[in-house]
Amino acid sequence: MFVPAALATAVIAQIGRAATSMLGGPQASSAAVLDFAVAIPMIIGGLMFSAAVLRKAVRDEFIGPIGLTLGRDEMRLLGVGASATLLSIPIFLVLMMVLSATVMRSLASSPEALEALAADPDAMLKAIVEALGPVGIGVMALLFLIVFSIATGFVALANAATTGAKRIMLFQAWSWIGGNVSRVLLAFVLTAAPVIIVNAIIAETIATVFFSLAGDSASLLPYLLVLTLITFLNALFSLPSIALGAILYKGLRPADVVAN
Repeated sequence: MFVPAALATAVIAQIGRAATSMLGGPQASSAAVLDFAVAIPMIIGGLMFSAAVLRKAVRDEFIGPIGLTLGRDEMRLLGVGASATLLSIPIFLVLMMVLSATVMRSLASSPEALEALAADPDAMLKAIVEALGPVGIGVMALLFLIVFSIATGFVALANAATTGAKRIMLFQAWSWIGGNVSRVLLAFVLTAAPVIIVNAIIAETIATVFFSLAGDSASLLPYLLVLTLITFLNALFSLPSIALGAILYKGLRPADVVAN
């Protein structure tokens, strides 16, 4: 049912990249402006796809011909995403402080050497990898996977509740978990983590094969087609987490939570 919507979402997501490339690429404006122009269509496409799936899963609504719209449901999901992002910033800062305290001190023998590393991102990355070692890198990757899976699950639950109640439900939806915290968190990880791993492997394989065949001088159209394919797969791989959010919403919501 949602394959056409996933394909349309993938095409929409490339509008910004195509426009900035045709208008002059990096020389046309600052990097921040370009990143913003590329990100906006991707965000809009993702919101449209999530809203289409949730309307069907939560309210049993499907707006033809392929389920995609751009209206109140999408704007409410944008509010959920923006709120969750703002709430995650302090957590990210704390994690960065912990990383700095445990890793950065071993990267260089003096403040001057550390400043030199900070000026060279490649050298900094190499130094961090050497400081962590294989075991440290594996632990960090596992922690990142778990944290990202849980964050994805919380947002999926809030999105489902928001779609069902037709108002932004962030803290309200999270409060419904109650005494089921461990089981819900495990459900988030078991649903999202395998999909994230498989998706990353497939996307990396597609990109590697493309660049090995086309090289760095690949023209814009083939490059956009590859990105469209990867984004299409990303949309399909988001379905399990979206569905889990809808299932948890239906099972955990209080009886007095109804749509306005």
